[in-house]
Amino acid sequence: MKIAQITPYFLPHTGGVERYVYNLSKSLVDNGHSVEVFTSNIPERNTIDVIDGIFVRRLPCIGEPLRNPIFPSIFFHIGNLKQFDIIHVHNAYSSAALIAPLLKIFCDTPLILTHHGRLIYGEPVRDTWVKIYKKSMKKRILNSFDLSVALSESDARYISSFGVHTNKIKILQNAIDPADFSEYVNIDTTDFDKKYHLKGKKKVLFVGEVTCRKGIDTLMKSLALMIRAKGLRMDVIFVIVGSGENLSDAKTLAHDLDLESHVVFTGRLPFFELMQAYRSADLFVLPSLSEGLPTTILEAMYFGLPVVSTTIPGVCDHFDDVAMLVPPRDEHALAGAICELLENRTLSKRLAREGRELVMSRYVWNHVADMYEGLYEKLVGVGTLEQRDGSYMSPLDK
Repeated sequence: MKIAQITPYFLPHTGGVERYVYNLSKSLVDNGHSVEVFTSNIPERNTIDVIDGIFVRRLPCIGEPLRNPIFPSIFFHIGNLKQFDIIHVHNAYSSAALIAPLLKIFCDTPLILTHHGRLIYGEPVRDTWVKIYKKSMKKRILNSFDLSVALSESDARYISSFGVHTNKIKILQNAIDPADFSEYVNIDTTDFDKKYHLKGKKKVLFVGEVTCRKGIDTLMKSLALMIRAKGLRMDVIFVIVGSGENLSDAKTLAHDLDLESHVVFTGRLPFFELMQAYRSADLFVLPSLSEGLPTTILEAMYFGLPVVSTTIPGVCDHFDDVAMLVPPRDEHALAGAICELLENRTLSKRLAREGRELVMSRYVWNHVADMYEGLYEKLVGVGTLEQRDGSYMSPLDK
């Protein structure tokens, strides 16, 4: 099959959706399919690129409001997109998804969307724009697709609330490729610990965009509570890996709360150092307000880290039994959960073991890519899922 993937960002831009599209595309290429990615030229690279057999077309971006790159030249590629067997769009909140109604009108090509979860910024102005989008355009966009893929059952119910029939929704989880990480399981972390002055410390690791949506302000406040309430030992340190628009705010907050001796901001790390960060850590924390199904949690569990996260769709659907989950924006609960896992070695080891077992049994790409391939074949072979004889059953119908 000839498959088009349309995504706001792609490698070398780093993020969960980018890794998702790369891993899916790489698996499809390995299975003999032709894959072309249409994406924004952020960061700027060659207009035409090839990454591990994936043909990448990077389009000029005229702006990036709300971390949403706008590349209107995608509209000039409708004729080109007609030549594909499948068009697969990622992230319903992206400007790239706006092309879906036009593709529905002008292309006789099956359209599939991976939703990648709901969007909550944690900032009043931005969240207002999300509400306006949901009320004005999202229903039409979602109903333009022949099939929508949700990452969790709660996300599937959310999609159906926009009038999308359950026979047009399929649940497929996010995943990782263990081959990407297996050689780093026993990696030496001496240089990493020395570089960031972590030797002999108990390390609580955060990996992600340093933004309000990821709960970075809640994380800083939880650390302040731990220091005041617990008399936090000097050997506990929070390692914040990533950059983002709220990085300077997080550093200012750390300074104002007198946390600087307990926090290290590394910025974005090259892959090798990121592997060292996972291997060096004692605990992983992700206090997000919204997620699809976080790749970073899968990676942390693969490396045998106990996890603290939040009771949000996309997290509690998958990790309720193998992670400590607390309400979002609740720094008191977050501080308590972190302290409990640092102090309770029996609980920490159990969650670490069960988390890794879960990832290796269910969240690996060879399984997920095979399921995508089956969905593509059904769409190409018989048209839209609505036209089939009812043999396909969504998990929502069970």
